[in-house]
Amino acid sequence: MGHTRTSLVLLVVAALLLAPSLVLGTLISHSSPQNLTWGSQFADQIRAGVVYPRWLPDSFDGLGGPAFYFYAPISFWADALLSLVTFDVFSVSYRQSLASLLLLWASGLAMHAWLKAAAASPRAAFYGALAYMAAPYHLLDHYYRGAFAEFAAYAVLPLIALGVHRVAESRRFGPVVLAGAYTALLMTHLPTALLISLTALPMYVLYRGWLLGSVLPAAGFFVRCAMSGALGLGLSAIFLVPALTLQGWISSEKFWVPGYRIEDWLLLRFLLIPDPWFRLTDMMEIIAWLAAAYAIAAIGVAAALAQARGRPGWRSEAAFWALVCVVCLALIAGLLPWFWQIPFVAKVQFPWRLMIAVEFAAITAICLAPWRRRARAALIIMGVAILALVPGVSEMALGIFVRTHVSMVQQDTPQDLKQFMPAGYSQRPGAGYAELGLEPLKDVPAISCSPAAAVCSATAERFGAMRLTVESDAPTTVVLRRFFFPAWQIDGVAALVPTDPLKLVSFVAPAGRHTFHLRRTALPEEQWSWALSGLSLILLLVWMAVEWRIRRS
Repeated sequence: MGHTRTSLVLLVVAALLLAPSLVLGTLISHSSPQNLTWGSQFADQIRAGVVYPRWLPDSFDGLGGPAFYFYAPISFWADALLSLVTFDVFSVSYRQSLASLLLLWASGLAMHAWLKAAAASPRAAFYGALAYMAAPYHLLDHYYRGAFAEFAAYAVLPLIALGVHRVAESRRFGPVVLAGAYTALLMTHLPTALLISLTALPMYVLYRGWLLGSVLPAAGFFVRCAMSGALGLGLSAIFLVPALTLQGWISSEKFWVPGYRIEDWLLLRFLLIPDPWFRLTDMMEIIAWLAAAYAIAAIGVAAALAQARGRPGWRSEAAFWALVCVVCLALIAGLLPWFWQIPFVAKVQFPWRLMIAVEFAAITAICLAPWRRRARAALIIMGVAILALVPGVSEMALGIFVRTHVSMVQQDTPQDLKQFMPAGYSQRPGAGYAELGLEPLKDVPAISCSPAAAVCSATAERFGAMRLTVESDAPTTVVLRRFFFPAWQIDGVAALVPTDPLKLVSFVAPAGRHTFHLRRTALPEEQWSWALSGLSLILLLVWMAVEWRIRRS
């Protein structure tokens, strides 16, 4: 099958898999309210020429929010670019469904390229790409969780493996592919990137180095991979530096309230406590069935390797990826609890985010395994794995049907996350996850002056900026209806401070008549991050030029 025909078939299959969303628009899911409100504002700023929107001015009822100082942007860049090229003719709901279609298609194309490079047969590479697109957790991410960013990470993981493979094979621009793919992974979904950076990626690098067989080639390979990873970190600094250094300004502790911590979601705990209070409908039951099916499939690959002619042995890629599948499943189950106590890993919220690595590893292992008709034991085991998928997939299909029906009669309501409210904002004790507690701000005016001023007026400008006019006989404290964040600046005003307890922007205006301009400026963390990413890009280009010249000579 030619490349063009393969691409078209993958696109058609992707469209069939997302048909309910393509017909109705974004279906109601766990994160769809945030996706809608963020996507709308992000795309508005992209169309206005803002390359990297960070502040969302319409969030929290016009108070504004810094979501994209902390949230990875690639999936929303894809959505915004779609808005740009289609002249914004689609609603946000339909546009995000189209963006999801493109991301799903990209994941199939990436998986196909990876499997071909890993020496799978053309047929195995094609069916592996189809299986990767249709993988149950992949679709669960879309239909149940609405995990737009994590859904995009599926398109990047095969490119990570492809980059390592090309570096090991000393292929042209292999380090560039690895550096670019790692950059994309980090800027797609940070918790997933962290988990892959500690599991599948280092395991594959060590495995490929071990295959090289001697110290010097392996050492050179490790150095090239390390340099590629460092450049990937540097290129993604425009996102990572602000995201990691500015968390003290938001209510980040609400990311890890009870019910959103690792220990709450380990698979063994779910199995031992059939109906825990934190259970998310039927989702954990689906994941349990999927985990069982992938574990059995890994055993089937091992059986196929044991029964193969010529015995490809346990050094084969199929054996390695079956091992990755089992290791990741053991982590999700909680068999290695120390892993989840590693700094930062403890903050990824849900261990089953690793299912992306499980599905990638399982499908890769199956596609690379030496299947034979006479290997009955292996085929029987794979049949059992398929049967184990049936309950989980059936329950997921029922859930998709229910969500489709609900979305036909009920519109999703855009909403923000309280985690991106200012640190210290007063919240009602015991408030639910979706309760923002904005009631005290309902009647707060755009501007207020205390003591009262003769003139105290504000004119709203684009993207949350304001032009202020204040005239008073004595200094007056000005409070603006904007959530405080250190990026706000007023020329000629030494310091802006947050009010207590509502955390609004405030400052003291001197006596007399003055015109002020509230605007968002680049923080030092942003400036340093752009400089670091720019330097990394220059180093990557130099590396490409040197490699190109060496290979030509």
